[in-house]
Amino acid sequence: MNGDSQSKVRDEYSQRIKNLILGPGSENISRSNESEIISENPKTRYVSGILYSSESPDSDDTAEVEKSGDAIEDPIAVDNNFQASSMGITFYCKSDVSDLEVNIKTATYNKIPKPFLDVSPNVFSEISNYHKLTFLEFNLKDKSIAVLGKTPKELRANHDSLKKFIAEKRFGDLSQKSVDSLAFLSNVYYKRVFYNRTPHNIKAHINIKRDGSNKTIIDNSTNNDGIRMEVFDKVQSLSVKNLGTIKTITIVIKNLSEFPLFQSQIIINQQNGIKFYASEDIKIPNLGKLTYEDAMNVFLYRNRKTYATGHGVSGCWEFDGKSISSIFTSFIPSYEILPISTTIDDIDASILDPTSYIRNDYQEQLDKLSNFIEMYRQWIDKTKTASQSLQIEFQKYSDDNINNCYKCLKRMHTTLNFLKNNLNAFKAFNIANETILLQRMGSYHEKEKSYETKDYSNVHFHWRPFQLAFILNSLESVLNPKSKYRNDLDLIWVPTGGGKTEAYLFAISAVIAYRRLTNKDGYEGVTVIMRYTLRLLTSQQFERASKMICALEYIRRNYDDHILGDSEISIGLWIGGGTENHLSRAKSDFKAMMQSHNKDDIQKKNKFQLLTCPWCNQKHSLIPDIQDIHKKIKWGYKSITNRSSDYNMCCMTKDCPFNNGLPIYVVDESIYKVRPTLIFGTVDKFAQVPLNESAQHLFGSDDNNRYHRPDLIVQDELHLISGPLGSIVGLYEAGFDYIFRDNSTEEGPKYIASTATIRNAEEQVKGIFDRRVQQFPPQGITSSDNYFIRDSNEGHGRKYFGIMGTGKSQMTVEVHILAAMLQCAVDLGHGCDAEELYWTIAGYFNSLRELGKASTLLRDDVRDYLRELKKRLCIPNEKFRELSDFNAKELTSRIEGNQIPEIIKELEIMHNDQSEVENKQYAVDTLLATNMLSVGIDISRLNAMLVVGQPKLTSEYIQATSRVGRKTLGAVFTLYNSTRSRDRSHYETFQAYHQSLYKYVEPSSVTPFSVPAMKRCIPGVMAAMLRNTVEQLSGDKCAINILEDNNNQQLERTKKFLNDRVKHSEDKYHLYQNGAQEIINNFINKWRKLATDSQDLEFQYFKYPMVSSQYPGNLLLRSFNDNSHKEASHVMESMRNVDDVSFVNIKEDEES
Repeated sequence: MNGDSQSKVRDEYSQRIKNLILGPGSENISRSNESEIISENPKTRYVSGILYSSESPDSDDTAEVEKSGDAIEDPIAVDNNFQASSMGITFYCKSDVSDLEVNIKTATYNKIPKPFLDVSPNVFSEISNYHKLTFLEFNLKDKSIAVLGKTPKELRANHDSLKKFIAEKRFGDLSQKSVDSLAFLSNVYYKRVFYNRTPHNIKAHINIKRDGSNKTIIDNSTNNDGIRMEVFDKVQSLSVKNLGTIKTITIVIKNLSEFPLFQSQIIINQQNGIKFYASEDIKIPNLGKLTYEDAMNVFLYRNRKTYATGHGVSGCWEFDGKSISSIFTSFIPSYEILPISTTIDDIDASILDPTSYIRNDYQEQLDKLSNFIEMYRQWIDKTKTASQSLQIEFQKYSDDNINNCYKCLKRMHTTLNFLKNNLNAFKAFNIANETILLQRMGSYHEKEKSYETKDYSNVHFHWRPFQLAFILNSLESVLNPKSKYRNDLDLIWVPTGGGKTEAYLFAISAVIAYRRLTNKDGYEGVTVIMRYTLRLLTSQQFERASKMICALEYIRRNYDDHILGDSEISIGLWIGGGTENHLSRAKSDFKAMMQSHNKDDIQKKNKFQLLTCPWCNQKHSLIPDIQDIHKKIKWGYKSITNRSSDYNMCCMTKDCPFNNGLPIYVVDESIYKVRPTLIFGTVDKFAQVPLNESAQHLFGSDDNNRYHRPDLIVQDELHLISGPLGSIVGLYEAGFDYIFRDNSTEEGPKYIASTATIRNAEEQVKGIFDRRVQQFPPQGITSSDNYFIRDSNEGHGRKYFGIMGTGKSQMTVEVHILAAMLQCAVDLGHGCDAEELYWTIAGYFNSLRELGKASTLLRDDVRDYLRELKKRLCIPNEKFRELSDFNAKELTSRIEGNQIPEIIKELEIMHNDQSEVENKQYAVDTLLATNMLSVGIDISRLNAMLVVGQPKLTSEYIQATSRVGRKTLGAVFTLYNSTRSRDRSHYETFQAYHQSLYKYVEPSSVTPFSVPAMKRCIPGVMAAMLRNTVEQLSGDKCAINILEDNNNQQLERTKKFLNDRVKHSEDKYHLYQNGAQEIINNFINKWRKLATDSQDLEFQYFKYPMVSSQYPGNLLLRSFNDNSHKEASHVMESMRNVDDVSFVNIKEDEES
């Protein structure tokens, strides 16, 4: 299904949801939605877009109010009560006329005794001529039918006759369509109460020559279906530099009728003598008074303007390509975010083809890279010329960005020259290209054949220009320890789904190959550390990295003359509770899995992370078929029980090259022993470094003559390392930086980070890593184009819809939306491919409490409402959305890490995959998630999402909603809570917010050297630094050696490093230095005193809480939840524990 077809499906899908939520069109009794007939009170049927009467408020619904959020204060005369009676819009314009025409659309619903059902002419002819249907009434003019009768008694009797006719199937020659129409008519009459919609189009005229407020009463109440409405307007003249007099106009309509109004809308179309202006044209910010980054955003987003703000409703506008054609309100606003384009026009395709850097000769490869760099230079020159016409206040920001582009260009040339002059670097570049190609192939036979022949024509992969550009920008500093850019952190800033992972997987492959090419005997030890913040993210990315490592290991085994070394290239997963610490526990896990009785039981017990071999991808390569689960020999995890093998798993496919063992380690004990080439871990796991002697192996600290320190540190999703976690990570990072630089004359490892949403990157990187940052790609002169990535006006992107309930509780609205999203995916009538697009609904919640409520609603209320829709719309059984508990999934912190791979696998099952259905594997109906979903999920078939409540951070909102529509067209529905002022604000400015989402990303804050952070972390950080750099202090029982005189020099060096780090990170107020120095000295003094007091006792660094109370000696460090060994300083076992601990003692009243 192509993009245009998908767009039509999405438009129909969203329109059907709007019909059910807002109306009209929620029932198909009448042919016209404009004059629809519904079999239910519209106040109950619709959950948004209702203006209640201000004269006679209906108290029946007040029980719906949820006591959440803050009271809302608004200077505009808009009713923000739960049952609002008014709505409005504010905008700016310049006027040469005195009269502004305002169009107001609204609707009322009136009870009618009985409905006529619209049918097709053929059905009408057939039914009306059928002699047995004497209990029906026919409208010849409208071609509609009804149950005969004027009184309720007559209607009931004739309805009973109709039901009997259908039950006895006395259809004669009637067609199936006619029978279906009669069944639907019978179903409609079950309700007994009917409402007919009357649309109202009102024109109001406002005098905009004068300033001030005015009220106009529109009174049509003398008509039976007439309405009474107040139109309030406020006009104010503003004198604006270079524009003259601009009018700010607010229009508010208020329902004075005794009944509610539905689907109301205010529309101001473009008129002669009227020109609309944006708020940015009127309120021009003083860039000099803004922070540099805020001013830069004003510059970059200067073409994304706000033309309207709603009050109690969303303010929207339409652009016709030249100017604003209309300004209007919308109760369900929408905005389609343009897709990004990562292509470059007129580029030679072979430049982006990885096979060009495998097969071609040396000079031809260099020429292609040189041509690519030249194209970028030409774009920069062209952009520089264009920037000269910018306003003078923007010139500084334009110049800064263009200078950054030239710096990037210079670095690309540096890498090109490095490849020219360093044969090993060039070989590493070739090997990394081939590794990426191999890891993207499916069949292992094809992989092996392609490697042998160097024919990769079956691999549909080309570098995106930004990926190749990043490689050229960074590779020299990644491979060359003496590079002038080694100490720069290279930050990949690309929208989610842009392809960051391949870029840094290439860097990892290249540095592993280069280290082995240049150090024939000294390459051992961990080469790369890749860190994530969430185990969910780690789990899925670990699979991709494992494919890459297997490909690289396969190349090593088959490369000429074994020049990539004789020892294995491997990967280790070093995370928290998702994997085991000890082989004995892993063996127990494996035995428990063998005793399982079904697939689900196996998955719950599986802590080996991988479900299939990353190289051959065969179904039973690690986990056997269900009938073989009790046979040890059939399991790929059987290696864990082999005492003579270090492997944690092996592939069970006989001719797979990894049949004897996979270079993948998931048990901490094995990881410490093997020292995998690539360590994949979560940042919090690194809190174990000062506590566990074996963790030193990962840094090569136990034998730094044999083992090298890591060469590359990759930090994914940098924006997540902020706040308290960022402060803790930053302080530990100071210790790791010290360790990595120990015994080295170079700058230490190269740092690469990636993010899709970040602000204040320079300060954050300085605070955490104490490094300069170079963002890639550097910005151009607009937010929409930096040459490598730009907004595309072609095709379709992710579409956002905003919904806010009126007069209904949040839970009621949630039930209606979830049911509508689920059922409408089936109602499209375009076949399984269209249904697949929006079959699985992802729900995103800001807390586990809200998610828990939704889970309960899905089990009960949503199912009830789906059945109600089935009856109302006469949905046949095969089109009814029946929910199953088995097809409801959850991704939260409550899910065990070993269950995540299986959940991801289940999410990939497609609704339209007949082979899966035959195997009784069905697509997931609903996925409920908290912020765990905002990173790490890459399921291309997820296209529909409901976000319940505006997330606290824009970065979280971007990350979460970017999980849908990654391959096909996504639809995101955001449900705002009308009782929360922040939600209401986002709803009222929906279009303005969504057109510039990245502009509103909040700056990250880290304060690693604040006194609270230092008190919490310094014991662990200093212990890690000294244990990893001073041999006499490395062992678990060596803490007492702090008293040795020959350690004083190292101790002073450690203190100086930390104090210098604090000074370098200080701001102009110098808040941290004195406090930091005192905390460092106090801990060293305490350590020395404890060592002195322990001359006749055992003195260890640390014992885990479960055994520390039995330990008779002294401890230097203890867990925060360890109440024994009061002499020890507190230390964190995980960086997740960043909140202070409080103890509460409950004392009984002595008098009671």
